[in-house]
Amino acid sequence: MELKDILFKIRKVFLYSLIIASIYGFLETLVSFFHIGFLLPVLKLLDYFPFLEVTLHAEGRISSISYEPPFFAIYLITISGWMFSYILTNKGIFKFLPTIAILLLTFFSGSRTGLMVVFFQFVILITILFKERTFRKYIINALSSFMIILSILLVFNGEKIIKAVSEKIESLDFKGNLKKNISNKSRFGMQYASLQVFKENPIIGVGFGQQSYYSRHHYPIWATSNNYEFDLWYKNKNEKSFPPGYNIYTRLLAETGIIGFFIYLTLIFVSISISKKIIKKASAEKRYLGIILLISFSGLYINGLQVDTFRIYGIWLCLAILIRILSEKPNYVSRVNTD
Repeated sequence: MELKDILFKIRKVFLYSLIIASIYGFLETLVSFFHIGFLLPVLKLLDYFPFLEVTLHAEGRISSISYEPPFFAIYLITISGWMFSYILTNKGIFKFLPTIAILLLTFFSGSRTGLMVVFFQFVILITILFKERTFRKYIINALSSFMIILSILLVFNGEKIIKAVSEKIESLDFKGNLKKNISNKSRFGMQYASLQVFKENPIIGVGFGQQSYYSRHHYPIWATSNNYEFDLWYKNKNEKSFPPGYNIYTRLLAETGIIGFFIYLTLIFVSISISKKIIKKASAEKRYLGIILLISFSGLYINGLQVDTFRIYGIWLCLAILIRILSEKPNYVSRVNTD
């Protein structure tokens, strides 16, 4: 594929998926979060799609087309860089809609990691845009519009909005929620167990796929005590799936030791460094793709702090695109037309 095709075609596929996710997600938000019950039959119509099964989260969080909110957050992290790029390449007010959709869906997903990572990705975008005089007025106008919309929302439903924001901020207190949040106890407990395995096998680790066999002997009492997840899944011998490690970095330390961990850190450093160089030195499609890659890599690598699987396809897609860009001649320059 030409770089122009990579930019436009892949991004368009992600955009179509976001449209579906947004229709589902916003209907789900109105029903689950704002309790507008008469829209539930409309939401239930999506059950007719063969790949969807409408379910409502007990706490008002949304998962849209995904199995549950954390997986929806991974989806949003994966496509955010592509959706943010519409601000760079398109004209008119509609170029902001994909970005607005990403931010709103992330907020209502209730995913703590999603909130932090997508916000960090958005800050990267703002930093890049602010360096260009053309986009500075957009940033100022966007902030002004946001304040106006927020003021209107506060007037009509201020208590609900303030409560929602307070809950999101409180949910980011991982240390404070450790004792009362089962999910946090499980995650930190698993990560702690993996580090104990690493301490016993620091150089080359215990081998790929072996983490669960060793870490099960190191589950801390503070994590397993009064935690139904360990009884139901992680320590249940009848459960067929392997217990997760909830962190790709602690998993690599346990399974590949310091050698494998260093190799993976090198991959992270090289991919991000090259993406930054592409942004500075390239033009047209290369530069736009470089921005997408930098935003995507940053978010997906940070997301590795809460998932221990290599099946995060956004990383491998971005690496393939990065290799494709590097195969171009250094003097490759072309002009980009908007979609």
